[in-house]
Amino acid sequence: MMNTNRDDQLQGIHSLNLSYLLLAQQLIRDDKLAAGFRLGLNEETMDLLKDLSSLQLIKLSTTSQLICRLRVDNEMVINCLTKDSRIDALQQIHTGILLSTDLLNSLSELHTQ
Repeated sequence: MMNTNRDDQLQGIHSLNLSYLLLAQQLIRDDKLAAGFRLGLNEETMDLLKDLSSLQLIKLSTTSQLICRLRVDNEMVINCLTKDSRIDALQQIHTGILLSTDLLNSLSELHTQ
């Protein structure tokens, strides 16, 4: 029973990874600038992902770890983004601002290293 649960979890991880990679590739090919913002990836990583073959995507997706990362990883940010808002559009804008600020901070840290 426990092995079946673990197998199901691994299959779920593999499926999520492949879905993420396929979506990332599509976003990058459609609009690289917007993809960088939405995915939180730098240009070099996007260039690598864009050029991977289907076989390479499948191989990369079959790791036992999630390859995408939750970018909303701060309790205060999660609380701000999940509390009730009278205006849903403002909530989406707020989310975009928080994620873009995080992305800009991480990019500037990379450039200072």
